[in-house]
Amino acid sequence: MTDSCDLVKDVARDRRAGRLAAALNELTDVDMLLERVLTDARALVAAEAGSIYLRRGDTLVLAITQNSFLERIVNEPSDLPFLNYILKLDRSSLAGYVALERKALVVNNTSDIDLDAPFQHNTAIDNSTNYVCRSVLTLPLVCAPGDTMGVLQLINPLGGDGHIKDFDEDDVSLGKFYVHCASMAMGKTMMLRSMTIRSVEVISSHDPQETPAHAQRVACVATELYEHWSVRRGVPASERFRILDMLPLAAMLHDVGKMSIPGAILTKPGRLDLKERAMMESHVLTGARLFRKARTPLDRLTFQIILDHHERWDGQGYPGWVDIDTGLPLPGRAGPTGRVRGKKGEDISIYGRILAVADVYDALVSRKTYKDSFDESLSIQIMQQESGHHFDPEVVVSLLARRKVLKKIHERFPDHLETSELAGEAPLAKAPVAYPLFF
Repeated sequence: MTDSCDLVKDVARDRRAGRLAAALNELTDVDMLLERVLTDARALVAAEAGSIYLRRGDTLVLAITQNSFLERIVNEPSDLPFLNYILKLDRSSLAGYVALERKALVVNNTSDIDLDAPFQHNTAIDNSTNYVCRSVLTLPLVCAPGDTMGVLQLINPLGGDGHIKDFDEDDVSLGKFYVHCASMAMGKTMMLRSMTIRSVEVISSHDPQETPAHAQRVACVATELYEHWSVRRGVPASERFRILDMLPLAAMLHDVGKMSIPGAILTKPGRLDLKERAMMESHVLTGARLFRKARTPLDRLTFQIILDHHERWDGQGYPGWVDIDTGLPLPGRAGPTGRVRGKKGEDISIYGRILAVADVYDALVSRKTYKDSFDESLSIQIMQQESGHHFDPEVVVSLLARRKVLKKIHERFPDHLETSELAGEAPLAKAPVAYPLFF
């Protein structure tokens, strides 16, 4: 007979799963959603570790990985290995088998898998981390019949004594319910990312410098910088995660106003004359006007990023304190010569200050029509020299703190990537931001 205490626990866990699943619909960014899905799924079954693989063509890319055991034995999350790991999409691995069969699979002792089984446990990641995946629950992420986006793996559930136990039927049932809800939310956020990246592709057809890969890199760098800055500043967790969810999509549209600039100016190899420079700088106001009647938090954040990302910490940036419709100085904001004053210091939104750093850093380390890529060390040196002049010194501190991650971002999103790859691209497989559990 089932103990009444167990029934109460089961009901409480089911309700908790329902609340967690419902909360997924509030997220807009696929990377943040994946981290949230994995964090919450692990919490529901007390899994010590877990991973999400996303399907890309005939491969499965390791998108997100978490491991409480490994996180306890490193000094910083950034010390964890970056596992840009790719599996061939076939039935030889647990992940591949589940992706193709589209049904849950439980293996409670990976060392006991029969040699005649169609799948085997791939030990490559275990060997690279010295961590043994003993019990594995693998679940398909399917957003529509026949459309498998990837798989979720939950690894080594812990009992009340802290030791690894087997996955039971309740774990599997709960996992199936949760990944069904997660799959629907993933389909929505992936479509939103795809639409954003295709908007950037329209810009890149006009300005070859503004590639979708560049937009993706700037968005990833901005997210890393904001995360580090906000933790140091003591920004409340709920606010931090709200911004981190919206920032990638907003950041990708920072130069949307360039669609209004003549191609001859955008692609001119030499210096721009004063008239051409004024035309180039007008892209900020053109882009901001698209979002001036913002109705959603995401639109408002996008507006602030577009408007402020060319301002400078020392007040020498643009467009400054202007009416975005007329481009004329706001009352009391004109200098002695009648020229509009630039925003200065913390008058510039933190999102604009972060995008300024992310955008210039990517321009330095990337090849452009007017320059070869700079060495990463030289680029960092230039950023440091501009601290307190062009850039907010605190944001430059965050740049230095996340230097290792930024190099990986640049490697992950080269300019030759196709738009279709970027639209479904996974974030770096690394330790996630520390999500609070929303119950």
